Amino acid sequence: MKTGFFVLFFSISSTVLFAQGSGFEVLSISPTPYSLSKAEATTSISEGSASIFSNPALLSLNDHSSIDLGYSFWIANVNNIFGGVNFRNEQRAIAFSFYTSGADDYESRNNPGPPNGEFSIQYISIAAAYSYDFKYFALGGAFQYLNEENFTYQANGYAFNFGIASELLDEMVRVGASVTNLGEMEKLNINATPLPTNFKAGTSVDVLNFTPPKNDDLPVLLTAYADFVHPLVETDDKDYADYTVPGSYFNLGLSFTVAEVLQISGGYKTQNNVRPISFGAAFSTDEITFNYALVPFNTGYGTVHSIGIQYKF
Repeated sequence: MKTGFFVLFFSISSTVLFAQGSGFEVLSISPTPYSLSKAEATTSISEGSASIFSNPALLSLNDHSSIDLGYSFWIANVNNIFGGVNFRNEQRAIAFSFYTSGADDYESRNNPGPPNGEFSIQYISIAAAYSYDFKYFALGGAFQYLNEENFTYQANGYAFNFGIASELLDEMVRVGASVTNLGEMEKLNINATPLPTNFKAGTSVDVLNFTPPKNDDLPVLLTAYADFVHPLVETDDKDYADYTVPGSYFNLGLSFTVAEVLQISGGYKTQNNVRPISFGAAFSTDEITFNYALVPFNTGYGTVHSIGIQYKF
């Protein structure tokens, strides 16, 4: 009788903790260090196939086709893995991606004392997107197939992302808006996991572009990024950490790019007392870009390290 009670209690509590209150965790986290280093203020700036998750309209505004890979060592022993490809052909772009997040070392108990095993929590998104550049603006949409696994329970679902973007003043100013993660999940044992549906509007501006005296080979570009984010669905416990963002907030970023080769970035999230700041660096060649981001978490959660590579073709 007591064993049955603990099994029932664990099943209900785990479902509530990781499904009912948390939302689909992986969709609350940018898949690449490029975006993480700028506090995820990338609704207006192209970032390869990862734009599927921020603003799919940006896919046709990339300068090249690309293959993107990302790996993040998140808190709570969670690993986030991303892979995607964006095929750009003149005014059109089509992209595909996969994005997974989870861990497999959570302890299972049906009574007090030593654990009787371990279980995993896993989130998966498989996406396809299309974008078209109408010269003055671009439109894009994406479809995601979603799957989550929690203990012995599994659920499937779907989500849509839609976006619009434009480049102004000889591409010095970029603007964009999107609605992301509009969809639903099947019930996970008792309740369906809510999706972190957001409306986002953002801009990125090349604030300063100058060349140091007597050194024409080292132009320096200062770019500012700003996103306004309005949650359309309230979800708690984002990013595997216990916090709730009260309503709308801003993501702000800044980057220094030297000779189109080295970029140093930083970002700040308002209304976020768990991971308010981020930092990053990128090194680019004509074909390959290496990215790194560092995201410190407050209150003892730890520090996130994210690495990525983009191959342009």
